[in-house]
Amino acid sequence: MIATGPRQDLAERLGSELTQLAISQFASDEFKLYFETPLTMDRARFVAIQMVFYNNNRREGWAYVQAKAPWDVKRAIWQHEQDELFHDPRAGSDHRALMSKQAVALGVTEADLASAEATPLVEAVLAGFNHMNASEQWLASLTGAHFLERRNNSDIIPGGAMSKRWRDKIVRELGVREDVLIASNVHIVADVDHSDAIWEAVAGAIFSDYDYQTALRGAYMAARLDRAFRGALAHEMRVR
Repeated sequence: MIATGPRQDLAERLGSELTQLAISQFASDEFKLYFETPLTMDRARFVAIQMVFYNNNRREGWAYVQAKAPWDVKRAIWQHEQDELFHDPRAGSDHRALMSKQAVALGVTEADLASAEATPLVEAVLAGFNHMNASEQWLASLTGAHFLERRNNSDIIPGGAMSKRWRDKIVRELGVREDVLIASNVHIVADVDHSDAIWEAVAGAIFSDYDYQTALRGAYMAARLDRAFRGALAHEMRVR
């Protein structure tokens, strides 16, 4: 029998697998090394700077996906990226400006921020993200991009997701006030909304087992790159 609409059973199965994969990220060696690395203010500033490059790379990634995706998915991505690129009412700015402000709040100077570069390891991982998003089938790339926000959705990650855990680590280990960490605070909320919205586009594209496998492949690729990124940050922190 030919499917005439999205397969809800496969979408539900995919959603469950993506959630379990997101949870398992925090038990990976790379994530454990990242969160178990003792913080100094210099290390926190370093991560804040590198996250600006990560944010820019996510904008590139979503653009690659949008270029290949069907019309309705292009619209969903456009709505998603308005917060990131133009103005998020939760932040009062776009997200790159927000992350730059958090770096400055931690003591990074405007001059240092303007002259900063991604480290070689970080640059290599970001290039890997771009290669995946440019070369993979659109559904795989879409699900991979969605996965990174599902991994940051504290509504489904026991103990809190990435932004919450990192914010709490800075507060706990460095005594920084929680309200200073404006980018982390906004992403704790925003990525719940973003994850839920894009999931609707992913679920609506699952018509067959082939679609299911394509989407799952994209998530696993993104998860590996996600672990590589955290491992790169952890290494760089430990040599500082």
